[in-house]
Amino acid sequence: MAIRQAVRFDEAFDVVVLGSGAAGLTAATLAADGGASVLVLEKTALLGGTSGLSGGVLWIPNNDHMPDLGMTDSREEALDYLQQLTQGRVPDPALLETYVDTAAEMIRYLEDRTPLRMVATRCYADYYADLPGGKRQGRSIEVAPFDAPAELGEWADRCRVSPYMPPLTLDEGGIAKILGGEFPMALLEARQKAGVRAVGAALVASLVKGLLDRSVALRTGASARELVIDDSGAVVGVRVADDAGDRYIAARQAVILATGGFECNGELAQTFLPVPPLPMGAGGNEGDGLLMAMKAGAALGNMNSAWWYPAMCDESLRYEGAPVYHLGMGRNMAGSLFVNRHGKRFTNEGAAYHDVGRSMHAFDPVTRDYPNAGPNWMIFDRKIKEQTAIMSALPAEAAPDWMPSAATLEELAERIGLPVAALSQTVERFNADARLGKDSEFARGTCYAENFLLGGPTPETSLAPVEDPPFYAVRVYNATLGTHGGPRIDRHARVLDPQGGVIGGLYAAGNVSAAVFGAYYPGGGATLGPAMTFGYIAGRHAASCTARQLTAGLDAAG
Repeated sequence: MAIRQAVRFDEAFDVVVLGSGAAGLTAATLAADGGASVLVLEKTALLGGTSGLSGGVLWIPNNDHMPDLGMTDSREEALDYLQQLTQGRVPDPALLETYVDTAAEMIRYLEDRTPLRMVATRCYADYYADLPGGKRQGRSIEVAPFDAPAELGEWADRCRVSPYMPPLTLDEGGIAKILGGEFPMALLEARQKAGVRAVGAALVASLVKGLLDRSVALRTGASARELVIDDSGAVVGVRVADDAGDRYIAARQAVILATGGFECNGELAQTFLPVPPLPMGAGGNEGDGLLMAMKAGAALGNMNSAWWYPAMCDESLRYEGAPVYHLGMGRNMAGSLFVNRHGKRFTNEGAAYHDVGRSMHAFDPVTRDYPNAGPNWMIFDRKIKEQTAIMSALPAEAAPDWMPSAATLEELAERIGLPVAALSQTVERFNADARLGKDSEFARGTCYAENFLLGGPTPETSLAPVEDPPFYAVRVYNATLGTHGGPRIDRHARVLDPQGGVIGGLYAAGNVSAAVFGAYYPGGGATLGPAMTFGYIAGRHAASCTARQLTAGLDAAG
């Protein structure tokens, strides 16, 4: 994944960005604005990566949209919250300050100079807003809808769109019921007809439009295979494979890694993660940038962690030929519980999704087993089935095949292969606790994230017996929104070596790099916020570097 012998470059740019998710697109924007000639390379056929499949939410402390909700924030509060949450277990505590000091500036810059527009959302609180410095609203902001066909023309079809996220903002659609409104079906249908995009698809399309306006070169189907390194150890280019074959591209000032995580690489996931997960992001996240950085001598961090998620699978949906593992519903509603393959509960089901996902990795030293590695199930009854849509299963419709049901819990246990007695005992204990309003096993009703929209949980909002037939089950998968382990970076997003030195000409941002929050997830948008902020930092700094005289023996074209 790195080459040091003499090569002849076929073309040259000042800055080459590998990957076209939000981190890469932001980095390219800043590099171009700094006067650099920029090339963005995307290995798949579509621009946007996992960002295009996301909810388009960014966690941005002290952002300019917070006053729209009557909220205030400060540097001190944001840092207090992050420091309380992460407990010093991060790759570099100083990067928390860099993030807090730069995130709002990044959004302000992009809104001033690109088509991207963000709006305040009432739909998110910090997931641990009861910690000092936490906020009940405002730090999570979302992208405004974007008319991709009108603004992008033929490029609209080259930008990634989620197969299950509707073209509605969170306030408009996702939790309209909670906010006291009606679901805007007419608006949804109008946007679908017109091709107007929202959430992550709007984020990507807005940033792509900004790059097209800057005449930045965007290439899809172009896979970076190796970094080219000179005799000093600095990165000076990249070998790329596309339909025309291999070519060498010089990077006069920098290569910026923004290739996403390694969750789709089975060998890397098996090597580094406690339990290999099912990927929820783009299929191209195979660790290309990680492997190139390792070959270049990068120091690594967070390699055993990821953005975990207890996902569900609607078997009627496919994306690029594969099943879609995505966000389900019902787990934090009163009257549902999770059980493992032994028919036992193993977590507070309504806790922050990242934490619930981590509970699936527990090791039992007696059985020498991972009892929660799967298959796991969400068990619920008629009350929840008739209250909410669970993926494509609407309340008024019969349960689909992927949602087993039965008249009794015993029959349900047999249908899904669980020990009958164990499931019955588990539900009996859960029901007894629910009637008393106190979960004696996992403290359901005490974790802020269970009801973060309304200021925290109560026993009434979190606990109810599972007793009204028919009974239902939905498979819960150990999944990830993306890994976030990789090369460590400094405050300029430069990749570091194991001795703390800088690898010349190499930057990283997004899930390819070691996450500044470590293994912690402060709120909705905690993936995209840092990705774009450090992409902003990387592009700005890379453009400020003086063009290098390439080492003798490495001839640059043009």
